[in-house]
This record gives sequence, structure tokens and C-alpha cells, in this order.
Amino acid sequence: MKQSNRLKLHSLPSSSQLDPKRYRAKGYLHFDSKIKIEHVSNKIQDQEWVAKHAFLPFIHYKIKQSKYTVQPGVTSKVLRTSQNKNLLKYKKTKERLIYYSSHLDSYIYKYYGDMLNESYNRFATENGIDEIAIAYRNNKQGKNNIDAAKEVFKFVLENERALIISLDFTKFFDTLDHKVLKENIKKVLGLSTLPTDFYKVFKSITNFSYIDKLLIDTYLIDKYGKDQLIKLKQKGSLKKVMDASEFRQFKKNNIRIHKLGYGIPQGSGMSAVCSNVHLIEFDIRLRDWAQDYNALYRRYCDDLILVIPLEKNKTTCGNTLVSEVYDIIKDFNDLVIQEEKTELRIFENGIIKNIYNQPDKIDYLGFLMDGSTIKLREKSVFKYYSRAYRKAKISKEATKVRGIKTFRSKLYKLYTHLGYNYKGYGNFISYAQTAHEKMADLPIKVIIKNQTRRHWTKIQSKL
Repeated sequence: MKQSNRLKLHSLPSSSQLDPKRYRAKGYLHFDSKIKIEHVSNKIQDQEWVAKHAFLPFIHYKIKQSKYTVQPGVTSKVLRTSQNKNLLKYKKTKERLIYYSSHLDSYIYKYYGDMLNESYNRFATENGIDEIAIAYRNNKQGKNNIDAAKEVFKFVLENERALIISLDFTKFFDTLDHKVLKENIKKVLGLSTLPTDFYKVFKSITNFSYIDKLLIDTYLIDKYGKDQLIKLKQKGSLKKVMDASEFRQFKKNNIRIHKLGYGIPQGSGMSAVCSNVHLIEFDIRLRDWAQDYNALYRRYCDDLILVIPLEKNKTTCGNTLVSEVYDIIKDFNDLVIQEEKTELRIFENGIIKNIYNQPDKIDYLGFLMDGSTIKLREKSVFKYYSRAYRKAKISKEATKVRGIKTFRSKLYKLYTHLGYNYKGYGNFISYAQTAHEKMADLPIKVIIKNQTRRHWTKIQSKL
């Protein structure tokens, strides 16, 4: 029985045809050394080897992000009344917990993540949810956030009146129920029991071990000294955090084990697809609800958007629709909505309005649409110029010291039209150009090009 399950699992295209080009060696510092996929591809495809593999601890750190939002408690009241128009904004700090795996482990996570993604794609197609999940898909070649945003904007514009509901989950990766995730993985794979190797990988991202990066940084500074450590990193001569004997001693007092029954590390190659697999039943349920209202439902990881045509649902008010969505979410115990971030918009007479009947916009996947124009989110443009100016400043200072133009080529490739196809991926300018061209056929004005039109002149002025 186990053998038949194993063969069924490993007959997937991604497992039988591992493409080395999709597994890039990365240069970050961890408990093992950087390694090329060609040296370990046979091992990670060997079920018995994976089943016995000892996963190294994740390295963990926190990212704090600040943004302005409305006062807690106000939004939920606003959904029921339009009397209070003075929403109080405050600065809110959001903390993200990041975990990154060792070099070898990262290949294993990616390989098993690819296998799971192949099965998820098949399951999603068979169950009518293939178009719902936008993020972390490997069967949508040639499509990206631009296409996803365009689809939503197009659907909005095709209606005379529409309600747009945007919401997201609180601490999504940190609260995933392990039992639900395991059952859904088996369901997606079409198995009654996980094979030993797949179960080993599953356990490594649920009951996972980790070490705080601050402890590692302190250890390295104590060992080498701050200045010497910087030189070693710059030269690339520090291949890994410590050798095996040092690691055995270091982990005794510093390793931590995650045994909460919920939560997976955000950052592993397996976590991304698990987020989609975890929500298969939720997506089916919300899709059915959306179909009853002839609505569009799309989800980017933990960000949800619903567009409901109002001319076809004249007797239904926005608050009722939001309450119905909330009721569905409450049936899934480990999904919690950030109510203060729930946004309602109305599209009517070619204008996006808020619940106070004031002109507003839809902010979706980095794009803003107000009913008459589409542009990039201002924050993204500001971030692009800030980074470009910083790089230009470094180039200018280095040029003064050396007496010849320095770092110009890298600056141009990263931040100007000269890097349109930089390393096969392009840059922000090429992304903006592509977005403008793709959205140009929508029946409103696209002004994305205008936002970056003078980028060359602006960057040159800093040089």
C-alpha cells in the first residue's frame, strides 16, 4: 500500500523531470555551505534519503513594517453607518516573522513544494478554483500581478454599479492549523496516508526548529570581531556560520522548537504552496457564495477581493454582503479577519466611491484605479526613486574618490530603461512599461508611463 502511494506521488511531472535551471544556488550565510543543485539532485529525489534526512534549524528574524491605518474599532462601526466621517488614522507597526532554511533544505522544500503545486493545480482545476488563487502558482506562465489586477479592474468596469470588498487574514502563516493542512495535503495528493518522505518534510515545517539570527550575529562578532567579520563577508571567504563541532555546542542552548500545533515558517519553499492548499475548502465555499451573486472572487495569499455587481443584486446592501462573507470565514476556526482593514468601495457612474459617497480608489496588487484612471501605487514609485537616488549617491561619491565613473553600469541596469531585460527579469521601469501596455486596452486612461517618464533625467540630476 505504501509503495503504491509513493509511486503515485512521485509520478508527478515536477518530480520525474527536475529542471536544474529553476534551482539557483544562493549566497546567504547559514549552517551549511552554498551548494549547486547538480550535486544534490539525486539525493532530494531519493525518497529513502529524504525520509532519513536531518533538517537543519531555520534562522529566524523579525521584520517590522509601519503603515497608517484607521483607529481600531471605527471601521466595523462604519460598515453599519455613514454618520462618522472623521476616521482617525494612526501609525501601526506590523511584525513579520521570517524563517529561512539551509541551502540543502531549501532545495528539498522547493522540490516537494513543486510536487505539491502540481497536485494542487490538478485539484484546483477539477474543483473549479484554479482561477481564484493568484499567488505562488506554477501553471500560470506569462501571467503576473499585472494580469490579475487587470482582470479585477476589467470586471469592475463592465458593470454599471458594483460593490468591491477587500479584506485579509490576520497573521495567516502563523495560525495555520496543522491538522487541517495535513488533511488538505492528503486530499490534494489523492492519498489516504502521506508517504514517509513527504511526512518527514511536512513535520519539518510544522514542528520546526529555529535559531534567532541575533544570537548568530553575536556569536560571529565574538569570534571574529566586528571589523574582521565585515571583511570576511565582503570577500566571501566565510562559507557558513560555523563548522559541525561548533554547531553541536551552539545549538544546545540556542535552538528553539515550534510545537504549537499551528503555524508554519514564512519563507520556506514549501510554505507558499501550503497557503493555497490550506484554503482549498475555503475557496470552494466562497466561490459558491460569489457565484450566487454573479460576483468575482480572487485571492492573493491572505488578501481577498470580491467584486459584486449591484444592478443584479438591487435588494442587497453592502453591510449584508460583508456580514455574509464574515459568517463564512467564521466557519474556519484558524482564519481571522483584520476587520479594521476591511474596505468597501462602490463603483457607480464611472467613479469609485467610499461608503460616504466621496471619490476614492481601488488599491489592488500595487495598482490604483479610481474609475477614470489607472496608475501605480505612489508608495511603489516613491520606493523606486528612493533606491535609485541612493544608488546614484553611492556612484557619485565613488566617482569622486576614484576619478572615473564608478557603479554607473549597475545603476543603469537596475533603475533605468537600459536594464529593460536585466538578468532576464527586467526592472521597475520595464515592469511599469509592461503594465501600461497590458492595461492600455481597458476603457479608461492608463497613466503608468507618466509616473516614470522622467526617470532618466531625475537620476542623472543626482549624478
